[in-house]
Formats: sequence, C-alpha cells, structure tokens
Amino acid sequence: MNKKQYNFLIVEDEVISTQYLTRILMKLGYNNVHEATDLYEALDVALNNTIDLVFMDININGNVDGITLAKILNEKQFLPIIFTTAFGDSNTILESNYTNIFGFLIKPFNKNDIEATLSVALKRIQERNKYISEDKLESTFLNIGHNQIFDMSSKTFLQNGQALSLTKKEIDFLYILCKNINSNASYETIKQSVWKDLDVSTSTIRDTVSRLRKKIPNLDIENISGIGYILKKA
Repeated sequence: MNKKQYNFLIVEDEVISTQYLTRILMKLGYNNVHEATDLYEALDVALNNTIDLVFMDININGNVDGITLAKILNEKQFLPIIFTTAFGDSNTILESNYTNIFGFLIKPFNKNDIEATLSVALKRIQERNKYISEDKLESTFLNIGHNQIFDMSSKTFLQNGQALSLTKKEIDFLYILCKNINSNASYETIKQSVWKDLDVSTSTIRDTVSRLRKKIPNLDIENISGIGYILKKA
C-alpha cells in the first residue's frame, strides 16, 4: 500500500505530543492522520473512517485509560495498536499484550524510534492482509464489482485485495446483503440478522448504509441486494 493510502489515528490528550507525532508522520510521508483525545472522540473517528493503525497513549486523562480504550475499540473492529507511554514498566507492557498491540514506544521518542516501530507494525499488517486475501479467498468469496470482494467464510470485506476495517454491525450488514444477493433482503431479515432482538427503525439501517458509503465510496449497496425500497422509506 502506498504511504498516502494509510490512515492513522493518534489518541493523545496532550496537544504538544499529538503535534509532535503528527509532524513526524507527515515527514515520513504519511498524510492521513486523525486525532482524538478521549474515548468518545476515538470511537467517533474509528466508526466513521477506515483506520489502519492507532497510536494510543496509555495514560490519557479520564476514567478510561489507553489500554482499556484499545479493548473497547477492538470490540467494534480489528484495529492494530502502537502504544505510547512514559512508563515502560513490566506490568504496563504485560497488560497491553491483551490487546491488538503491534508496537510500543517509550516517551520521549524520536523520529528514528517512530520510523522503526512503524515499519515493523506495517509489515505485520501487510502480512495479515496478504493472508486474508490469498489464503482465504478460495470458493467462499463473492465478487461485487469495483475490485470489491466479500469473503463469506471469514466475513471479510476486501478492496483491491486489502482487508478493510469495518465494525461488526457493518460486516454483518454486508454479509446478509451478499447472502441474499439474488433476492430482496427484507427489513425483517436485516433487523433479525444484524440487530437480533433490538427494535431498530429504518433510519438505523440508513445510518449504517451512510457510514459504509463513507468508508467504501464505490460500494453499490442497492445492486448487491434489492433494498432500495427500504432506503427510500421515511
């Protein structure tokens, strides 16, 4: 993947630290850098953008620390994490191992530290994407056009051979559409398959569609399954 295609999220409550890390990433050629200071901002960015890697400060202010926040984010979607902290004690490192940790940076760090840690993390991400796109794309994948493939077996969405990070609800939504590709996916079918027993409205489905279109601009949802009538309902 080209450097300009990577999307990073920095979760850090110190403005100077965020600016420092952002400046170094841009010097390294990575221009798509999102920022968040707490749980709510991080969730908003992660759910409304395709994020490839998160730089997570462990010691952010508030009731939720960086390690807990990483666990919450990964309940929504798979997100590789590089943790940053001023405390490199063994207990902190051990606790971070229970997350999707792809690297660890001890403050104060410099450009060389970031470049080396990032290089290792991105290589691991590429290997993971390659495994998904090559080893699991046998007879279970569905080509839905625009170089987009949905792996029905692993419930993975691929764009140009790269696995995209989507929320569980978004993945379940795409899965039920692809499963009903030659027929209409009714409101009741979608609601039961994606939201189980929750009494959701058509606006909830439209919101899911809207988020998917932001993350996957070329996704032609109506042609995957005949749900146009649902999307037009008030």
